[in-house]
Amino acid sequence: MSYSRSVDNLAKALAVLIVEEENYSYIDKLGYAPSKDLALYYLREALRDLHSLIRGGRFEKPYARKLLSQINLDDAERAIENIGKIATRRELREYLSMLASKALAISAKALLKEEKKEEGG
Repeated sequence: MSYSRSVDNLAKALAVLIVEEENYSYIDKLGYAPSKDLALYYLREALRDLHSLIRGGRFEKPYARKLLSQINLDDAERAIENIGKIATRRELREYLSMLASKALAISAKALLKEEKKEEGG
């Protein structure tokens, strides 16, 4: 299975939770999800928290809001649908590891930008 921009967009959605709420729990759970149904459950919970964050409009971190504005939700939805098409556990682990790793990389980059901005650089 190829990894496309759809995974990048879903990873950005997870990265928003890391940047804004310092919430790594979904990344940790997804990285070890043993089945598609459990992975989808964790994603549903993460997206529910993201939805609450959006509706509340309570962003304190400008880079979290910036990340949110960059997300193509159609692509993120495709990434979720791709999980349903995965045939083997090995493929599932690979896909979820890629998703979690990308979310961590994206959030780290955003946090570094925010830190540099706070330092005045």
